[in-house]
Amino acid sequence: MRQLYIRQKVFKILDHYAVTDAAGVPVYQVDQEFRFFGHTVHVTGPAGEPLFTINREIFTLLPRFVVTFADGRSLNLRSRFTFIRRRIDIGPESLGLELQGDLFNMNFTLHQNGRLVGSIHKAWLTLSDQYELVIQDEAYELVFVAVVIAVDRLLDEANSSS
Repeated sequence: MRQLYIRQKVFKILDHYAVTDAAGVPVYQVDQEFRFFGHTVHVTGPAGEPLFTINREIFTLLPRFVVTFADGRSLNLRSRFTFIRRRIDIGPESLGLELQGDLFNMNFTLHQNGRLVGSIHKAWLTLSDQYELVIQDEAYELVFVAVVIAVDRLLDEANSSS
């Protein structure tokens, strides 16, 4: 089990922040690229090596993000409405990844074929957005971090449009 922490800036135009471990040591660096259309985030390791990129597709009715890992793997996150709530589907379906819990308050879990991969909890009563990520299966750490960053961006877009 591993714990990671995200502390975003209070006032942000673009996302630039570190994902740290329990000792406060940066593990990942998140940098949003400026664009007039779409949204691109680059995530690098502590030595600056590229790990994955998240791109928002711009010609979709509901938000859709594509995550491309440095090793060529990819996954996509698609927002859809169900009765009363919004769901986020993760593909390809062959991965068996599913989000459960309260997405809009950033308290949810990620499961792979029914097995817990990790959970995220948002800290309350703080000036900036702060999250604790608890990774149960470290083999899926990069996937979990990518999902958290994409869901956070999806929620930022939903909040800014309402």
